[in-house]
Amino acid sequence: MESRIRIRNEYGKLEEVILGTAEELYIPDMHDIETEAASPWWKQMITQYLYPLLKGKRAPKWLTRKFQKELAELKQILIRHGVHVHHPEAIKPQSNESAGLGQMFARDPVLCVDDRLITGQLQIEMRQKELRGMEKLIEMFDLEQARIERIAEESGLYLEGGDVIVDFPYVYVGIGKYASNQEGSRWLQDILGDQAEVIPVQLTNEGILHLDCCMTIIGDKRGIIHRESLQHPLPAPLHTYEFIEVDDVTRAQMGTNVLVLDPQTIIIQKRHQKLQKRLEAWGFTVEPVDFTWHARLDGAFRCATCPIQRQ
Repeated sequence: MESRIRIRNEYGKLEEVILGTAEELYIPDMHDIETEAASPWWKQMITQYLYPLLKGKRAPKWLTRKFQKELAELKQILIRHGVHVHHPEAIKPQSNESAGLGQMFARDPVLCVDDRLITGQLQIEMRQKELRGMEKLIEMFDLEQARIERIAEESGLYLEGGDVIVDFPYVYVGIGKYASNQEGSRWLQDILGDQAEVIPVQLTNEGILHLDCCMTIIGDKRGIIHRESLQHPLPAPLHTYEFIEVDDVTRAQMGTNVLVLDPQTIIIQKRHQKLQKRLEAWGFTVEPVDFTWHARLDGAFRCATCPIQRQ
C-alpha cells in the first residue's frame, strides 16, 4: 500500500489535514518567551501574575468555547473545499507533566515533508504532551505503511512544524530561541538526504516562536513576510522570492500565518483587509475568517493545521 502522505510545497491543493481541537484547555505556568520584548504588556502581566495563580486549572468554559467556535468555522471551510479532516485525540495533563495544555495548534507536534510523517520534538515543556494526542493518528498512518520518522526524546534536537516551510527542492527551517534549533535542522537534512536541501532561517526576534509567525510561502516563489523578524539578507534562494510585506501590528496579529487551500484560494483573518486586497491583486480568492482568539495565543490558520496531503 502506498502512503497517501505527500507534502512537497505549501500551496498545492489541500486534500487531507489534521485540524487542532479545543475540547478542554488547561492554564500553563509562566514561560520566559512571554517576557520577551515581542510580547505586549497585557500578555506579560497575565503570564507573570495570573498564570502562576491558576496554573494547571481547567480554563473556563466561556473561554474554551471561543476557540471551539473558531475551529468549527475553519473546519466548515475546509470541508466545503473538499478537504478530509482529522483531529488529534483529546487528552488531559498527567500528574507527572508540567502545567497547561492546548491542542489547537496541530502544526507543531507532527509535520509532513514529502512522503514522511515526522514526530516533532517540542522545546517548551508545557507543549511536549501534545504529541500524546497524535499517537492514534500516527499509528493509523503507520498501519498504512507511511514513512514515520521519530526524533529521540533525549537527543537535544528540536524540530517543530511551525518552523518547517516546504517548497521542494528546498525546505526552510526557522531557528529561534524557544523552538527548532540547528541540530534539528541538520537532523532533517540527514533524513531527507539528496531529496531536498534544508535551509536554516534565523529568527532575530527572540519573542517569536516559529518561522510561520513572520513568514509563509503561498505560491511559486511568492510569500508573506515581516522582514524585521528575520536575518538580513535572507538566505539563498529565499532572497529571490517576491513577498507581500506586513507591518509590526499585522505580524503581531499573526497576519503571516495564513493557510493556502489551493493555488488560487487562501484563508486569512477577517481583520486584515489591507492584506486581503494585496492577495486579491495577486489573483487569490480570499476566505476571511475570524480567528482572533487563536491569534492572541500567537497562532492562526497554519498553526492550527497540519497538512497530510497536497496535490
